[in-house]
Amino acid sequence: MRAGDGSGQRGHTTPRHVWVNVTGSAAYRYAGVLIDWRVDGRGSWEALVVWVDGGGNLKAHAHMGWVAAAHVRPTDDQVD
Repeated sequence: MRAGDGSGQRGHTTPRHVWVNVTGSAAYRYAGVLIDWRVDGRGSWEALVVWVDGGGNLKAHAHMGWVAAAHVRPTDDQVD
């Protein structure tokens, strides 16, 4: 994996704001922070993310875990 800082170095990514959706429903996306990437035992990419669901009328819950890359999307405010 290559670092995301444009240096071309091998290494980890810089934490960045992402949308996380582990529900399968387009109506549910949660603000999160992408921490790192890895390839699982089947050769699929996974992202280590922290995200919070709830808030407003619902109690907020923080989560951290490895999720399939398909569940993570960049936010509109990202610059590469």
